[in-house]
Amino acid sequence: MNIVISGSTILAMTIAAAATTLLPIGLLIFWAVRRKLSMLPLGLGLVSFLVSQVLTRIPLLTALNQLPAWQSFSAAHPILMTVAIGGLTAGLFEESARLGGALLLKEKRTFRDGCSFGIGHGFCEVILLTGMSEISNLVLALMWNGGLLEQAGLPQEALIAAVEALAGTAPGLFYLAIPERVFAVMYHLAASLLIFWGASHGRKGMTWLAAVLCHTLLNSGAVLLAQYLSVWASELFMAVFAGALLAAVLRLKETFPLEKFSNPNLKAE
Repeated sequence: MNIVISGSTILAMTIAAAATTLLPIGLLIFWAVRRKLSMLPLGLGLVSFLVSQVLTRIPLLTALNQLPAWQSFSAAHPILMTVAIGGLTAGLFEESARLGGALLLKEKRTFRDGCSFGIGHGFCEVILLTGMSEISNLVLALMWNGGLLEQAGLPQEALIAAVEALAGTAPGLFYLAIPERVFAVMYHLAASLLIFWGASHGRKGMTWLAAVLCHTLLNSGAVLLAQYLSVWASELFMAVFAGALLAAVLRLKETFPLEKFSNPNLKAE
């Protein structure tokens, strides 16, 4: 085959892979050293994504997608499936895990704790879903250009289809993974703060429902706009939605519980 993945495409893959793996890991280490994050909520936020997506929702959807009846229904009702499965189930699974984390952290529901939980949840998604995918694409491209895949004797049809898809993708679309993940982390930060606020003010049911609805709207809206309008419209929607939600939730900052210090002479910021 004469397919060659361009240098500009490989550069875009490399930058996207680094930005969605090395950068978040570096930021987590830096913030941890500077004590900007609460480690227990951070770790529980990471676990909440693993449980809600990697260990439950994704395997369940993968199993359903193997059923012929499910495949037929999905093909016949694409918009409904995008909203109900792509949006609503993500909201139900992730926001329920987020609420579970907030309820477990009875003594850690400050503004910093909510931020730490949201960053843990969001960065886990960035690294495991986007980062690993970008690394996989980069490795595939480098091995193909180096002639290593043909020597490995892998199934040709699937291999060529994957390589053609990479070669036919404009470099700019790989770069789009970076702002897209920024907007996603902004949402996870806002949703975590909202649910932590609700848990500390006796409004956990209301804020959980609001987070589920927001998650459904964000996910399904972004996918539908990308499919029926353009990827740029999808990115703009994510930016505006996540930015507006985060700005609204940040107005609640002063109503969060204060930090508890072992030294009574110190006051919370």
